[in-house]
Order: sequence, then C-alpha cells, then structure tokens
Amino acid sequence: MDFIEFENRLNELIKIGEIGEAIQIAEDELNKIPSTSFHKIINRNLLHLTKELNDYINDFYKISKNHLEGNGKGFLNSLFSKKEDTGKTLKAIYCEMNGFTINYDLWFISLQGFSSCNDLDDIEWLGDSEYDYERYLTISGFEDLQSVYKDYMNNERWDEENLETACELCAILITLRLEELFKELYTKSISKNIPWTEIPLFVTSHDSELIYRTKL
Repeated sequence: MDFIEFENRLNELIKIGEIGEAIQIAEDELNKIPSTSFHKIINRNLLHLTKELNDYINDFYKISKNHLEGNGKGFLNSLFSKKEDTGKTLKAIYCEMNGFTINYDLWFISLQGFSSCNDLDDIEWLGDSEYDYERYLTISGFEDLQSVYKDYMNNERWDEENLETACELCAILITLRLEELFKELYTKSISKNIPWTEIPLFVTSHDSELIYRTKL
C-alpha cells in the first residue's frame, strides 16, 4: 500500500473539514485486512474528552496570549509592574499528539503559541513556536490500543502478515479521531463566540502529514 498517496488523499478531505469522510475511508481500508488487534480502533472516538479539551485550550489561550503580549511574568508581578508592549499577539495555536506508536505508556497532546500564522503549503514554521505550554492533556479511552502498540513494538511483530499495514492504518485513524475531537469542540465553541476560535488552530500527531486547521 502506498501510504504517501493514501495520506494525500485523506489530506484533501481534511483541508475542507470532511474528517468524517476521511475516517470512513481509513476504516474501510483497515477492514480489507483480516482482523488484528489494531482493528479495535474501528468505530471508536475521543469525543468524551470534549470538556477537558475545552478547559485545556481556554487556559492555554489566556496564558499564552499574556506571555506573547509581554505580561508573562506571573499574576502578582502583572499587578505591580507596567506591562511591556511587545507588539505581539496570539495569531495561531498548534496542537501535537506525542509519538504514540512508540511512546505507548502515555498518550497526550501539547499546545504551542505563535504570533504569526502561515499556511499549510510549508509546515516548517510549526517547529518554531514562541510559547510552549508546560501542561499537557492526557489522551484517555484508548488504553487497550496503547497495549496493542506496546506488544507490537516490544515483541517486534512488524514482520507478521498484515500487522504493519494495520498498525499504520490504526495510527492514521487515531490522528483523525483526534482531529474529529477538535473539530467537534471548535464547532460548538464558535457558536458561543469563545475567544480562541478567532484564530487558527492546527492539529496533528508527531511526524504525521495529516494536519487539520480549524479556521480557514
């Protein structure tokens, strides 16, 4: 299977927000393979994390915005010292899930802030954040899949028939489910005029080419 071509196909759907269709295509592809432990991903989602993610992004937005605007020395200092105008403001947020296929003990996402925003034609700029949030949000609900990846890696099972392809497709689906979670929260939040929805938020997992942008 040509995964580069397959991911390019999915990315065309992600770019226009058709994440549900991308998920269906990836699940259909996985279902073509005889059942493996990686098939546990099918019909699973991360939507139970919506409230936790909402709180996480809201906290990040406030802290990173203050940091970039020159008020990042802490709450008490901000009360007694004049705020230095840096001329910067928060223009983009980047979310990345850790390299979960090899870091199976803990799956999490982290957020980064930028005072400028570029497009997805060249994603190198996403590696130069101006604010890295010290907190991360644990991804829960897929613990059984974490065990599947642990078994696959520790027992070097990639030479077994179908397992390598199933592993790759499962990883794609996990990334898509993460993006589905963000899209769901974004859709709910934008109708409530939540401040962070006014800027683009980019979502992917480590080393993945599948990137979802919330605000076009």
